[in-house]
Amino acid sequence: MRLVINLAPVDPRLGLAIDEALLESVRAGGRDAARLWVTRPAVIVGRSQAVEDEVDAGFAAERGIPVLRRTSGGGAVYHYPGNLNVSIVLRDGRRIGPVRDAFRLFGATVAAALSGICPRISSEENDLLIDDAKVGGAAQARRGDALLYHTTLLVEPVDVPMDRILRAMRPGYRPTRVASRPRPTISLTEAVGREVLMREASETLGPAISGALGRPLVASADFDPAELGRAQRLAAGKYDDPGWNRSR
Repeated sequence: MRLVINLAPVDPRLGLAIDEALLESVRAGGRDAARLWVTRPAVIVGRSQAVEDEVDAGFAAERGIPVLRRTSGGGAVYHYPGNLNVSIVLRDGRRIGPVRDAFRLFGATVAAALSGICPRISSEENDLLIDDAKVGGAAQARRGDALLYHTTLLVEPVDVPMDRILRAMRPGYRPTRVASRPRPTISLTEAVGREVLMREASETLGPAISGALGRPLVASADFDPAELGRAQRLAAGKYDDPGWNRSR
């Protein structure tokens, strides 16, 4: 199983596109992968959400923050360079079990890995929590037997107030489609009272994922050329298309 770590912030369109390309790849028999990555600022809504319910589009436009739709379900999140993304892509997700089992396994895995940094971290359904505040949230996509699980992790403090950009954080939130699950947020850095480096957080996760799956992870500098080519086409097409990003 591959482990690819890229902590240099990438275009968020490409970040989402790589996840989808990897899901397609493993479904066609490609190699499983774990991926730790960071993007430039973007609001990412779930596959079945209504953008106008979830995002203050005017504020996002003023800040030059794109609003994108991912291929998995779940609620809206704000990505920024202090946010670590963890993606796990498996050819046979059946052995993990149904959606709830995957959230339970990988949530507990990430929480256990980070407990050395913050002992108060825990997982609850698809959320990562420090005390009662949210430090991360997860989503899934399944295509046949293939599974994409991805979660966010707030390592450094958020660079804009969450309630300025995410409507779910405001009073009176009434979504017309799939709802986000608003909760106060906190970063690892804020929770432990010292700067937590992105590299420090990422280095704990590879061994934990390997142990949870009972499989060795082999560090890889990049993805297969066919996967990267597919991702680049998705980034320039689907994930740069208002017809996809604003479709609901």
